[in-house]
Amino acid sequence: MQLGYVTDDIDAAASFLESRLGTVACVKHFKSSLGGGRPRSGAGDPRTPFVVVDGEPADEWVIDVALVNAGPTNLEIIRPVGGRVDLYRGAVRPAQPATLHHLGFRVDDFDEASAVVAASGRTWKQFGDSGAIRFGYLDMTAELGHYVEIMELDEEAAQGFAHLEAASNAGRDQAH
Repeated sequence: MQLGYVTDDIDAAASFLESRLGTVACVKHFKSSLGGGRPRSGAGDPRTPFVVVDGEPADEWVIDVALVNAGPTNLEIIRPVGGRVDLYRGAVRPAQPATLHHLGFRVDDFDEASAVVAASGRTWKQFGDSGAIRFGYLDMTAELGHYVEIMELDEEAAQGFAHLEAASNAGRDQAH
């Protein structure tokens, strides 16, 4: 459902998608942070935002994000800002509009996906919960040249992606 890119200039990357690839305007979110939170220790604990990088909860983790759709496919651009964001920072090609970083796939049950990952002898390079999206990244760079992100969306997040697709389709309909 998603092609994820990284950049060192979120505005230039968004402008590239809009002007060179013909997308509608990107929706930007600046200084998105999941740092400081911790995973739930029990099923009854409240769900709070967090991110775990290389098995350790990140106290600081800040990114800028731009989102737009090309029909049903979401294009995500991430600019690493601060903290434990080397997963993104290491792939940035300075002065280039964007670099492919990950392919994103939606699942109905993140716990089930995590069990499949563990059964395969792998671990998440990074995983977390934004409150609306539970996600994990598998490091497939050696095999495929990119990461694979697995996402479970709550209803609000699913509606947000549906809105981006509708905006893309409306923009395409107006262009014809």
